[in-house]
Amino acid sequence: MINAINRRRFLGTTAVAGAVTLATVGGAYAQSGELSVWKFGGTPNEVEQWAGRNDAFSEANPDVELNYSYFNGQIRRQKILAGFQTRRLADVIVAFGQDIPEFVGFGMVQPLDDIAGDRIDGWKERIVPEVLESGMEDGKLYGLPTYVDMASFLAVNLDALEEAGFDRPPATWDELREYAKAMTKPGRPGIAFPATTAPVDINIFEGIAYANGGRIFDDETGKVTLNDPGIVDALQLYVDLIADGSTPAATSLTETFFRDTAQLFGQGRSAMWIGLSWLNTPWGVNEDVRWTGVPFPRPDEATGSFPPVNAIMDPTAILMVSARSDNPEAAIEYLDFWSQNEQLEIWGGQPEIARIPAGVAAWDNAELEAVWPNWVKAYNEGTLFEGAAPMPRFIGVSAIESALGTAIQEAVLGQKTPQEALDDATKAAQTQIDLIRG
Repeated sequence: MINAINRRRFLGTTAVAGAVTLATVGGAYAQSGELSVWKFGGTPNEVEQWAGRNDAFSEANPDVELNYSYFNGQIRRQKILAGFQTRRLADVIVAFGQDIPEFVGFGMVQPLDDIAGDRIDGWKERIVPEVLESGMEDGKLYGLPTYVDMASFLAVNLDALEEAGFDRPPATWDELREYAKAMTKPGRPGIAFPATTAPVDINIFEGIAYANGGRIFDDETGKVTLNDPGIVDALQLYVDLIADGSTPAATSLTETFFRDTAQLFGQGRSAMWIGLSWLNTPWGVNEDVRWTGVPFPRPDEATGSFPPVNAIMDPTAILMVSARSDNPEAAIEYLDFWSQNEQLEIWGGQPEIARIPAGVAAWDNAELEAVWPNWVKAYNEGTLFEGAAPMPRFIGVSAIESALGTAIQEAVLGQKTPQEALDDATKAAQTQIDLIRG
């Protein structure tokens, strides 16, 4: 059963004007007319490639007038909710899988099963099953994924590693602290992590906490679980790294988000950094910096109340069709265009190597294997997605993640202990969830 969102409470003081009128999807539509697309986020390569492939779509569909707009990924929820409110939502939304439950609860997007017909059979052939499943909600397909990101990972400067006397990256939390202290030298901290309130920074932390058996919400009980030991201890790890003197100043961590942190590492100004699976590949590193990327170290023993996971993943360029679209047939034509191997192989190293590809054919590309041999090996062995879980995705996730972001900053800045910060965040977020869910 899909949980409906209490729109008035969810939007706070902003009322939704008028009743929701869904587009009629049972009639016939011509593959012509105007088609609006909003895309959120993406690496520089991806942004360039997407615009170029849009030109190919327009050439193949001359009767469709494509109106394409790109926006920063961090504003997607505000922009899409505002578009829905004002009845100016694009026909196709390219956003994050985390957004699907809320968008479905609002009635903002429509099931592709109802409008895509036999196109879905082709999608199932061309897209990795575990990745296609990330577009599902309540047994229906709402989004077509092009790739996924996974959390959390560690970038390691190999010269700094060897200088400190180590011959492999750290494998446990205790080793991480030991390595970070040993790899610290004046002007170059041993490790850096982003701790702003940007959603990606929060996702990076969630990957660490979920591997420790934490969860931010228990859907069965409807309870916020930010103060679960698995999350408290993960936040304590951040605080301990700061106390060890292995990181930049706490104020710097709370002001330097993931992209800036990646650039510091790429310039040789930190020996390690914590990020998502793409780590430095979107931005590169200085020629004199040798580096590798590995899964983030695990605790010696998970302390959370839930089963630990190997990684959490989310499709961060997933195509959805607005429930108010005036041209769903053209929208499906656009989705089908992006389901073709020619487009999906962008993320198989042609030319983008920063993402985990959704396309089956992309995994046969030599370019991808040259950069991420361990990814390709694990994919071919069937273990890449083993033990992985979706990034937190449920109605009200944005409210809980906002509270979590505040708690992370309070603990990092020493304003509260991790336990105090997460206790307070749990209470605040529970109030919001109760309002949202009625």
